[in-house]
Amino acid sequence: MLSNYAELNEVHKDVLLELGNIGTGNAITALSQLTNHPIKMELPSIRIVDFDGLPELMGKTEAEAAGVVIKVHCDLECIVTFILNENFTKVIAKELTYEEMTDVHTMSEMQQSAICEIGNIMCNAYLNALASMLEANLEVSVPVLKTGNCSRILKNFMNDFENSGTEILFIENTFYYLNQEVVSYILLHPKFESLTKILDQLSY
Repeated sequence: MLSNYAELNEVHKDVLLELGNIGTGNAITALSQLTNHPIKMELPSIRIVDFDGLPELMGKTEAEAAGVVIKVHCDLECIVTFILNENFTKVIAKELTYEEMTDVHTMSEMQQSAICEIGNIMCNAYLNALASMLEANLEVSVPVLKTGNCSRILKNFMNDFENSGTEILFIENTFYYLNQEVVSYILLHPKFESLTKILDQLSY
């Protein structure tokens, strides 16, 4: 029985890569339809990292950002977070609400709702791919918006899972929207029992 990401073999890694590719493709398609703008993307960068190594991977951890957190229950227990930098948050919020945003801390209710919807779409694109691969039934919480620097958002991300290990599936997406290069992050952190279930099913 597999119990942690360190025991992944090449087959597991290939399946997780497929999960990332499918989830990213679905997410970008949905985002393009929502904004009515074409979006080009690069292949996602997918890796398994320790929580302590995330700040280095994400670069400017003190830069302001918006994060949307979703908790998952039923067949799997995990948490997934979508993190988007402040500049793109401003652009996408204006596209969807026609309101200017000064910074992520002064969003109107309509802007907050729009960013939550974007995060919800992005996170669920990956969760739907995972549920399909595992033939699992997933129940998701209402998305919760977190703002601040990346370090603060990441601490919120781990609060409910502090006793479940520190390994995270880290997906970095680079895409091009209105001629802007945008980098966003999807973080998936399952509880130990769910990680075991995922890895056991992927090993067949």
